[in-house]
Parts: sequence; C-alpha cells; structure tokens
Amino acid sequence: MKLAQVLQFILLKATKNKKRGVKMYKKKSILIFILCISLVFTLLTGCTGQDEQDNGGKETISDGTDSEKPVTEFKEGVIVTGKALEVTEDANTVYQETITIAPSLVFTSMDVQNEPGGTAKGVFMLVFNTLVEYDTMKDEYIPGLAESWQQISDTVWELKLREGVKFHDGSEFTAKDVKFTIERGKEMGASKSRFASISEVEIVDEHTVNLILNSPDNDIIYKLCEPNTVIISANAFETLDENEANQVGTGPYMYNEWVQGDYLSLVRFDDYWDGATKTKEIVIRAIPEASSRLIALQTGEIDMCVDPPVIDLHYVASDKNLVLWQIPSSNIRHISVNMEVEPFDNKLVRQAVMHAMDREALLALVYEGNATPHYGVMHPISEFYIEADTPEYNPEKAKSLLAEAGYPNGFKTTIYSSAGTVQKAVANVMQAQLAEVGIEVEIQSLETATFNAGVAHGGTFPLAVDGWGGHTIGPDNALRTYFHSNGSSNRSNIHDEYVDKLIDEAIAEKDYEKRKSLYAELQQYLIDNSNWIPLAIEQINVGMNVNVQGFELPHGLFHHWRNLYIVEE
Repeated sequence: MKLAQVLQFILLKATKNKKRGVKMYKKKSILIFILCISLVFTLLTGCTGQDEQDNGGKETISDGTDSEKPVTEFKEGVIVTGKALEVTEDANTVYQETITIAPSLVFTSMDVQNEPGGTAKGVFMLVFNTLVEYDTMKDEYIPGLAESWQQISDTVWELKLREGVKFHDGSEFTAKDVKFTIERGKEMGASKSRFASISEVEIVDEHTVNLILNSPDNDIIYKLCEPNTVIISANAFETLDENEANQVGTGPYMYNEWVQGDYLSLVRFDDYWDGATKTKEIVIRAIPEASSRLIALQTGEIDMCVDPPVIDLHYVASDKNLVLWQIPSSNIRHISVNMEVEPFDNKLVRQAVMHAMDREALLALVYEGNATPHYGVMHPISEFYIEADTPEYNPEKAKSLLAEAGYPNGFKTTIYSSAGTVQKAVANVMQAQLAEVGIEVEIQSLETATFNAGVAHGGTFPLAVDGWGGHTIGPDNALRTYFHSNGSSNRSNIHDEYVDKLIDEAIAEKDYEKRKSLYAELQQYLIDNSNWIPLAIEQINVGMNVNVQGFELPHGLFHHWRNLYIVEE
C-alpha cells in the first residue's frame, strides 16, 4: 500500500466521523491524530514488500532481548521515527565544530524588530534573548533576561533583570537596553503590536524596570516571549550603523557571515550567560526547494532538514542513517483576501471563495495527510478557540453567491504565493477549485523576500497563500497583529471598527468568561465576513542525521537549535 493511500484513508475516515472534519482538534484530538500518523509509519514499514537484508522495510533496534521493536516511538506529542546514535560523553569528548541546517524559508533580514519571517525568528532566538521564555511542553513561563516579574497594579509590571549578562560586543546588559528596545520596537513593523500597550519604560535601577501600560494588557508577559521582542543593545545603536547594531545580541551564538540567498554563519559566544554551547558554529543554508533539501540531507551536505517533501517522508523514515521528527505545529495555512481590492471588497464574493474550498482534497493532494483541516480562526489548542460556524464546501452555493454579487460568469484574478513547495502546491489546488465555480486564477510565485514585502504588511495582492503562526496562547498577540486596523501583519487590510472594538475590549477585560465571550464573538464575526479563509493546520517535519544530539521541542512557535551538537567519532 502506498503512503499517500494510507494517509488519505486514515484522514478521510477521521474527518467523515465529524461534521467539517477534525474541527474539534482539542488536545486529546491532537494525540489521536499523532497516533494515526504513527500507525501510518508502522504500516509503511510493513508494506514495502522488502526485508531488512536488502535495507528496505522496517528498521529495528535491539532491546537486548530475542525480540525487536519498531523504531516509531510516541513521545509527548512527538513522533520520532528512527533512533539517534547513543553517545558517551566525558571530559575528553570532542564535538564536531559545525552543524548545518536547511530550514524551509530563507533568512532575509537582520532587523529583529522588523522581520516577520519564521526562519529569521528561529535565528533570532540563537543570537538574542527575550526577557521571558515560554516552555510549551511545561505550559509555563520561565526566566530569560528577566529573572522575575510581578504585577504592581492593573497597568504596572515590575521586572527584575539578570545581572552579569554581556552583549556580543562586551558591553553589559542593563535596564537601559530594555527601555531602548521597547521604545524603538513601538515604531517598527513586526514588533509594533507587541509593544503597543506599553506607554513608558521606567528605569528603577540598572537591573529593574517598570513597564507602564496605557491600559490593562492580559497578554503582556506572553508578548515578552516573542522573537520580535528580543533585547537589542542601546550602546550598539549609539555607536554603530544600523546594520551592524542589529547583529549585537546576548544569545549563545554571534553573527559571523551572511551571504544573502546562500548561507548564514553563526559562531559560539563563549561568554554566554547560560554557558557556552558544545557546537562552535551553526550554518543556516538557504535551500528553498524541499526536494533539494532532502537530497542534501541524504548526501550528508547538511545535518538537519526542516520540512522535507511530505510525499517523500517515507524516505527519511526508512533510512537507517536518518531520524524523522514529526511535531504538531502551531502554523495555520490560510488564504489572505485583500479587502481593498475588487471584487474581494464584496462580502458575497469572499463567502463564495470560502464555499469553493475543499479542505479534505487539499490535504490529500498537498500534504499526503500530514496536516489537519482548519475551519476556525485561532489555533484549536488555544483556550480561546471556538468552533466557528464556518461555510462548508459547496460549489453550487459558491456559484449562487457569485451571481448574487453580480458575477454570474465568474471573474479573473491572481493568487500570490512564495516560492516554497507547499505554498505553490496550495496555489495550484486553489486554482483548480476556484475554476470549478467560474473564478479563473493566475498564479504568481514570488521569492520569499518579495512575497513578504508585498503581503506581510498588507499590499495590493488580491489573494495570497499565507501562513500564520497560530499563536496557541496569547490571543491578543495573535488577533491584534492580524486583524486590528493597526496590526503589524494586517495582511487582509481589514479596517473594521467593530473588530477593533472587540479586540480592544477583550485585552482589558479582567473577567475570564467575559473575555472569552468577546474573543468568541470576534472569531465568528471574522468567519461570517470571510475576512479569513482557513485551510489547514500544518505539521512540522524535521529530518536529521542520526549523529545529531540535543534537538529539543520548539519554545512556542520556533525551532530550538541552541543545544544541537555532534560527537566526533
């Protein structure tokens, strides 16, 4: 049985059991989905028609008994197919100097406060530190550059800063840097909405600051965990040009060399406050095509491949020299609809597009089942997620709405996507599905930097294949960023006073149930107006060589690479 067939069968079985598929997708549902995928890989290894002698079929590991066990293991919401090499470390252990990683997106900017790209944010967490970190697996906040924090009043938070922390230029981290970071960030694209509720940073002493809010903000501590809120050096910006200043952080690695479109080299910072890393250098390779990343992994050109082609995951899973990690993602794949471009300024047209979407077919064709259909706004893990009454796939209804809107014969439009394999595949499926209801679509595939410039901050595109970090926690950080008139990533150019009102009221509401109700009302309103066309919740797939150690779950939305290492043989 082929992988695609198995995945599609399991997916369709699951989705047919509940109206609109796996819409509930609560925490227990995630585990069920993961177990289904785990079963797929178990089936895969048993359906190849080959045995171990010819290096095909099921890879096994010895457990010291007469029996053997399959390598697919279930670990806290993560599927690990394969087994990393067991290593012994002591005082004489020598570590490989360089680890090379090829993520799914290209690093495009060094300005931490103005870069929306997910890959860049993963890099930022290597070079910089946030005041607070959020441990997703433990579901708790942990100290970063702030050792502790407390709420003094509805609008005042006190932060005690870590002492003895050095920037990469040797200068000391102090309260001055926190004040500078926030004041600059309030004027920048990607960090603006994160700092919007902070009216003033009061320096109490060198290692204590008070955050003075202009109004109550129930999400302020979460916002301080975001990669776009990492602390930058005031001294660097006073003495260096902006490009150089944006390279000075407090993190475990320092910028070394960047050849845009090719690679980024980061080297170990030996004076890192939390201890020097085992690996001297991490190289981030720019390999946009997923198939090329996989080949580079198989040939040993890179040590880790983020998001290999979903149709080829079985090659990673069955290769004894590789390990495949599958991690439930917070990323929501969706279509951004520009409400300032005709005919999408018409609500009926947007609703027609919503009815034209066959999400189950999309998952089968693009993801081979390695994703979950999404029908809401927030990520279903969020405590504020609701089961929105979302228009179902109904092409005839779509045609009727188009006729009512004045387009009985449809119309022509353009959908934009980045050059990523998944994004282009989604655009192709969208093109075919919209054609069924009379909408003729031209596809424009752009380089990542060009796409971000034209889409991320709201542009002139009609439709765009987009991705959203989902923000499993911190509802204001998510909803304000994407849907508020002043949101830093208001991709759909939504300027709706009612939306703004609901967002502003919810962030200040102390009563939990009332706050939850406001967010529920907002999400349903966005769906009713088709301001947001959700498609799927994606899965993170990471392939790596078996000798890679120290890979950890992402903190929040982003890959955690700081502790990677390889022991020299």
